[in-house]
Amino acid sequence: MVKRYEQGFKETLVELYDSGQSVLSLSSEYGISQTTLYKWIDKYSKKGGQEYSKADFIDLKKELARVQEERDPLKKSIDHIRREKEMTTPEMLKMIHEEHLNIAKACHIFELNRSSFYEQIQRKVSPSEQRRNDLTVEIKQIYNASKKIYGAPKIHHLLLQKWTNVGVKLVQKLMREEGMKSIVNKKFRPSQGKSEAFSRENLVSTEPSRMNQVWSTDITYIHTQAQGWVYLSTIMDRYSKKIIAWDISQRMTTELVTRTMERALKIRGNFNNLILHSDQGSQYTSQEYNQLLENYHIKHSYSRKGYPYHNASLESWHGHLKREWIYHRSIKDFTQAKHEVFWYIESFYNQNRIHQGLNYLTPNEFEKQQQKLAA
Repeated sequence: MVKRYEQGFKETLVELYDSGQSVLSLSSEYGISQTTLYKWIDKYSKKGGQEYSKADFIDLKKELARVQEERDPLKKSIDHIRREKEMTTPEMLKMIHEEHLNIAKACHIFELNRSSFYEQIQRKVSPSEQRRNDLTVEIKQIYNASKKIYGAPKIHHLLLQKWTNVGVKLVQKLMREEGMKSIVNKKFRPSQGKSEAFSRENLVSTEPSRMNQVWSTDITYIHTQAQGWVYLSTIMDRYSKKIIAWDISQRMTTELVTRTMERALKIRGNFNNLILHSDQGSQYTSQEYNQLLENYHIKHSYSRKGYPYHNASLESWHGHLKREWIYHRSIKDFTQAKHEVFWYIESFYNQNRIHQGLNYLTPNEFEKQQQKLAA
């Protein structure tokens, strides 16, 4: 089945290219072929497809350097091994000895002290110490790949795919020793609101049991240095936790939430008995928005005023977005805010962030699993 990409997704990737990212890095980050990216650049780029970004030239320079290095058998051997895994200093010294490499040249390439080499080869490493070193390297790789977001529980789960007899306490200890700290997310704890007159019904009494049964939508605020607040509108499938559609604007309007809903319908299609849950903000209670839902036979469910926990899944997701990513970025303006949200949702959250509640699958993996089970 050919995957179809929404126009906004294509245009944002091209914006990232125009801002200086290379086609190679975008292809790797978002899982899009370079050929497809060049087609989108030809169509949407303000610069046109004939120009190359600074990052493209840097990638080309690295490739030329790689070709030159391959002429040196020793450097080629060392670089190959270093690329295979992130090596500790003892591992590098051990490799020099076991591969019978030229000591002076290898130590120079690795930027190591020759006296350390001679001390290392005289010292025997126990199997348990070697295993511990290897485990530390693997933990670092997972930690860095998650942009330092994952803590010991998630890293431990991923390690179990390759390692046996590894406890979460050992992972915690090794992370502590290496100074690896995860970005802590406090659990969302809803506060009880004051009782108010209630005129709109909450149709979601239980958690959904399938995809496209309940969608949740909400707006959150992101601060920029130059342009103040910008507003992110999001729609989540409450069962799979996937962000189906999102949009961002400098104004919190009915048009913003309507545009987000139209994107979700274009991406997912319409489904019988679909419920959309929101708060009672003026954007969601507007005639224009509810007419759109009525046109697609979508039932509108509302949280009670002062009861945000009725939309806890999306409230929690906003917290993850901000604590894991937004608060660690220096966001200058609207364009950067859009690009940061784009990376978090499209590159990290939907396709790479595992969830304990989804049996340690990502939202994309979980949806594929559910589709296979339903087939």
